[in-house]
Amino acid sequence: MREVKPTADVDPVASGLSDVRRGTRVACEIRVILTSLDLRYPFSEQVLVILVNPHGCAVRCGKPLVVGTPVTFEGLPANRNVTARVVNCIGFGDYDRFWLLGLSLDEPGNVWGVEPPPSDWSS
Repeated sequence: MREVKPTADVDPVASGLSDVRRGTRVACEIRVILTSLDLRYPFSEQVLVILVNPHGCAVRCGKPLVVGTPVTFEGLPANRNVTARVVNCIGFGDYDRFWLLGLSLDEPGNVWGVEPPPSDWSS
């Protein structure tokens, strides 16, 4: 496993990107388009969201993204585009063909269409 570290100008604690887990995690399979909003790291690809809560998600991706990179989701069940930041990036496999991205939503909510949502998602 390889982990993509934050860029030098990103302090995970000061920027609110620390590893804080809030809300029940729900396993899912949601295909969306994930696009980098940082021109230094051009990226747009269909990815698979595999785990969600109201504050973020885990995504299976074909390429690594730098921690701190702002991204947007297109094609969510909530039928709107949503922005987030990469908070974790871990490579799996012998040749890093798959990457697991941890993403933190800029505005928390049930953008995943989970019905009924767990009771702790409303707090």
